[in-house]
Amino acid sequence: MPRKMITYTLFIILLVLLPLGSCGPKSQAGRTQAEQEKKIEQRRQEGDRIMREARQRHMNAQSPEVRQRMKETRRKSDRLNNRRREPFYMRWYRTLTGWW
Repeated sequence: MPRKMITYTLFIILLVLLPLGSCGPKSQAGRTQAEQEKKIEQRRQEGDRIMREARQRHMNAQSPEVRQRMKETRRKSDRLNNRRREPFYMRWYRTLTGWW
């Protein structure tokens, strides 16, 4: 009889403690997921920084005239991509001077 009682008690204790052991890694998994997201964000920021530096090196390699032309082209393309018209005074000036 006592052997049966000990077996029954161990079985009950095992059933109670089993779920507690499975709950532990979830909190650790949440922590590792936050760490992974932080690493991904750091990599993205590093990539952005590298792109900015490369763009700056490319601009510094150009002559001032080319830089000015690139700047004007970038502004014009931004305006066209955003579907905005040129300001009215620029359109008037172009028609008055005959410049196309």
